[in-house]
Amino acid sequence: MAMAWFLAGLAAGYLISSRQAEPAAWMADAEHLQETFQLSAKRRYVLNQVLDHHDRELQEIERRHFAQTREAMEPEIRALFSRTDATIRDTIIPPAQRERFDELRRPRVLIPER
Repeated sequence: MAMAWFLAGLAAGYLISSRQAEPAAWMADAEHLQETFQLSAKRRYVLNQVLDHHDRELQEIERRHFAQTREAMEPEIRALFSRTDATIRDTIIPPAQRERFDELRRPRVLIPER
């Protein structure tokens, strides 16, 4: 029983620490996209809405998988990142700049190793 509580504590600490770091990363990514693609105010607004939606979905995934391992969450999180990137690319980035967007997208570290 003590081991179960220990593992639950580790999982809680991990999720709390990763949640604290993520908004800053998204904010930096949003700012990078806004500057790189010189997005209009309307596109910036939509980008922020997409990222807010992403954050809510990510919180829901974390809530559902709280007691599970990082490996169990990773495929679902990877799919969420892919959907979010596709939404940003197809609805926010101007069509003439989508190839550049594709080139700039870098592989993400979904959940840092501890």
